[in-house]
Amino acid sequence: MSKVRNHTRIVSSVALSVLLSLSLTGGAFADSASDLAPGALTSPPPVEAEFVPFAALNANLYLSHGSSTIRQAGSNQVQVTARTYAYQTVNSVGVNYNLQRWTGTEWINIASFSDSVSSRSSYDGLRTWSVSPGYYYRAHTVHWVNHGGTYESATYYTNSVLIPL
Repeated sequence: MSKVRNHTRIVSSVALSVLLSLSLTGGAFADSASDLAPGALTSPPPVEAEFVPFAALNANLYLSHGSSTIRQAGSNQVQVTARTYAYQTVNSVGVNYNLQRWTGTEWINIASFSDSVSSRSSYDGLRTWSVSPGYYYRAHTVHWVNHGGTYESATYYTNSVLIPL
């Protein structure tokens, strides 16, 4: 009987510890002014799982891979660099750029641009946008190739960057 009581006490103690830990850490995620990074008007976007956008492209005939990055390019500017690669020279290869801003609850599209080159095996480009300070920005890019009537594409999201006030 004593073993049962000790086991019950241990389980109760562990459960109480877990509940106390959760209640203490729960406040750390509250949306308040103290959670804002210096120069930010919103809370930061959630950290998203590592995404490997081109891992499933083995079935593609022409689209090999691509990448995109975003960086602050001035006090109120962001610059997105994008690269798309084909396995061979194709009719056209390019990127559709979509600039997104974090509202504090969701990503919204605020600007877009498309660019491509003909008779090449790769595209290498960049786009600069003027933005409002105080927000987080990311790029959603669609890397694509078109060859002989076959269109192949893959989507990529960059990390986010804060343009401080």
